[in-house]
Amino acid sequence: MRVWAWIAIGVAVAALAFLVSPLVQIQTELRLANEQVVQARAGMGELERVVANLKTELDASNRARTQLQSYLDEAHSEIEKKQSEVERLSTELEKATNLAKDAEAPDQKGDSASEPSDAWQPQ
Repeated sequence: MRVWAWIAIGVAVAALAFLVSPLVQIQTELRLANEQVVQARAGMGELERVVANLKTELDASNRARTQLQSYLDEAHSEIEKKQSEVERLSTELEKATNLAKDAEAPDQKGDSASEPSDAWQPQ
């Protein structure tokens, strides 16, 4: 019986070795997978920080853009006011010029050889 016992023990050891080898392989693969998960989580954390920083920069850029747009709108409004003022002054100048021409016209019709009425004389 001793032989049968040694054969049974040998078969049991062989079966155990046959089963342990895949278990060791699976455990190695699980460790590798776990390391990859840890690296992926670290990468996700870094990406989340980058996204947060980019959102902060985007918000700052949007605030700056909004402020610049308000400055641009204000400048545009000022330009429109200045253009209106220029048009008004141009109209007044044209009216004044026409009045001056109209005032000179009767003087020139009456006597073309007469001297100018003011005291200024060209030298």
